[in-house]
Amino acid sequence: MLALLVWPFLVAIAGWIVLAWFAWGPLVDWISESLLGRFSVFQWTFERMAGMGFEAAPDLVATVLALLVAIPMIFATGVGLVGVFAMPVVLRHLDARYPDVRRRGAASIGGSIWNAVSSLAIFVVGYLLTMPLWLVPPLAFIVPWLWWSWLTARTMRFDSLVEHADPVERRALVATHRRAYLALGLLVTVLNYIPPLFLVTPVLSALAYAHFSLEALRRARVDAA
Repeated sequence: MLALLVWPFLVAIAGWIVLAWFAWGPLVDWISESLLGRFSVFQWTFERMAGMGFEAAPDLVATVLALLVAIPMIFATGVGLVGVFAMPVVLRHLDARYPDVRRRGAASIGGSIWNAVSSLAIFVVGYLLTMPLWLVPPLAFIVPWLWWSWLTARTMRFDSLVEHADPVERRALVATHRRAYLALGLLVTVLNYIPPLFLVTPVLSALAYAHFSLEALRRARVDAA
């Protein structure tokens, strides 16, 4: 099952590598010219650094910024693919552990894709808009972590519930456990800062959210009985 869970993330990596092959140079040039080149503070800094012998500083900074944009996009795409295609595998694997949790929902590939795409769109916009906050050293670690956790929670909570919970149950569980879902996202996405564990973060997220959602659904049904 591990191989089935990992392949969506590997597909995301391969896809972004192919895209980077064609777009990496234009992306670095755009950051260097359109972003760094427009602000006098950067120009002044680079001139001072060039005077100290660091003529390559603008290219280095542009490359680092491009990486800070590209690497999270790989993770975000991997989370979406794992949620849409691997979560059903996880849920079938866990059926034996939750035999009393009947399936009242339905597998909805369209709903899962829409949830993943809309979540990814919000993530990309929010991630890019909050990048200036990285100039404050602690926030350079905290802000990306918060966005990764939000994306993981929003994607995984839907996919972990859609097959077993009916729409009313799903909305109630999300409303009741919204903070718990985010806290779970914070726990699993902190692994993104520990190489090479970030490679399996989406996989572990799927397992963690499936367990949490099925247990929460079971308790909700027992309380409602």
